[in-house]
Amino acid sequence: MSHSLRVVCLLTLCTLISFSGTFFTPQTSAKNANCKHVNGHAVWTLIPATNDPFGRVLGPSTGNLKGAVTTFLTSFTPQPDGSIHATSSDVWVVGAQDILAFSGSTTLTPIPSQPLGTVSESSVLTVVGGTGDFAGATGTLQVTGTGFNIFGPNAGLGNTYFEVSYEGEICTN
Repeated sequence: MSHSLRVVCLLTLCTLISFSGTFFTPQTSAKNANCKHVNGHAVWTLIPATNDPFGRVLGPSTGNLKGAVTTFLTSFTPQPDGSIHATSSDVWVVGAQDILAFSGSTTLTPIPSQPLGTVSESSVLTVVGGTGDFAGATGTLQVTGTGFNIFGPNAGLGNTYFEVSYEGEICTN
């Protein structure tokens, strides 16, 4: 085979390899095009909620999911190590018709060097529904931060609050 023919074959092979990525990409990449990395912060305060026996929080969020957030606990279980495991139902309203609903799993761990009732929060929120721009959405958020006055003499409505950050991925249709 002549040198010029080998060069042409090599260039053709390189071109085919380059274009094969365009034509033969996995179907998951189409899904990923509809996924968005999100992050931000939130401050949630314990509010009156006579129908929520474990309590309800409400507050603003910033970042990609800027809006109003409300959460009520669906279970609350103290653990032998002093931490508390809780599950929750969370609703984030980020637009007039744009709502994300989550199911949450949270661990609250007392911080020994801090005032009584101060805890670290670590939560995973899994999308369970949505409306508007979030109809059919899927994804998860990792929420971490600090809760203040969760228990102890200063706990209660208006005094119990959380300062958190969230990060995750939300996918839409």
